[in-house]
Amino acid sequence: MLGVLLMSYGSIYTIEDVERFYTHILGGRKPPQHLLEELKERFVAVGGKSPLNEISKKQAQKLQSFLGENYKVYFAFKHIDPYIEDVVKIMEEDGINRAVAMILSPYYSNYNISDYFKRVKSSRIEFHYVYGYYNNPLLLEAFQKRIELVMKSNPPKPFFLFSAHSLPEKILPDPYPEQLKFVVDNLVKRLGIKDFAFAYQSAGKTNDKWLGPDILEVIEKLDNNNYHTIISCPIGFICDHLEVLYDIDIEAKNFAKSKGFDLLRINLFNDDDDFINVLKDEVKKVFESVVN
Repeated sequence: MLGVLLMSYGSIYTIEDVERFYTHILGGRKPPQHLLEELKERFVAVGGKSPLNEISKKQAQKLQSFLGENYKVYFAFKHIDPYIEDVVKIMEEDGINRAVAMILSPYYSNYNISDYFKRVKSSRIEFHYVYGYYNNPLLLEAFQKRIELVMKSNPPKPFFLFSAHSLPEKILPDPYPEQLKFVVDNLVKRLGIKDFAFAYQSAGKTNDKWLGPDILEVIEKLDNNNYHTIISCPIGFICDHLEVLYDIDIEAKNFAKSKGFDLLRINLFNDDDDFINVLKDEVKKVFESVVN
């Protein structure tokens, strides 16, 4: 039996989880009250919670069905239960002795992604790691399909705005920005897109300077005489959660409207089959390389 450990950031299950979730993100420090209230307000605005946890569970269940009985798929979160460390113990108890660990983000950064793998510690399981899969052809095809779907609706005077989660500038040099650039360059070439920009979004509430430009800054500078519709392509994300449902669907959309633009967003993968095939492909490649 080969193990597969899928990991993601995690989110709240109910609004009562906000404080413990935020405290865990801050390494046990209690968050300032005003930031705690702001986060609660954002969750309330998207329905009281993020769908991230449920989507991650569905992704694991579907990957299990795609891989078959010779594999056992687990999922774990960094900042809420089931925590990565606890799930690794369950894998040990299940008798798994060889497993692949991968994060449900296609990109790798030494700043935050490496911390996931540091939490995957076991003296009984031989873990193999997937350090990003941003260049997987199946992933690029899946992004392309979702952008093409919006393009088929013939939005008037479109401008394509690609985005990903910002990180502190102190991470540099780091592979993260170049991986994002690879995906954007590949997609605009495939689709023949000429009018586009890349921006960062969802910067943290810290004193650090974060990677930019920010998505709202890019929208601010757009000329609504030249463009009417902004096509939001958040290629930094693979499923719906707070940074998409609030930061784009509410905050960026309202800001764009105030500047005279309509904003449309491409659908993200969630647990769609074409994304599960990406995960399956990555798992198979790891175990085939180990065997060979």
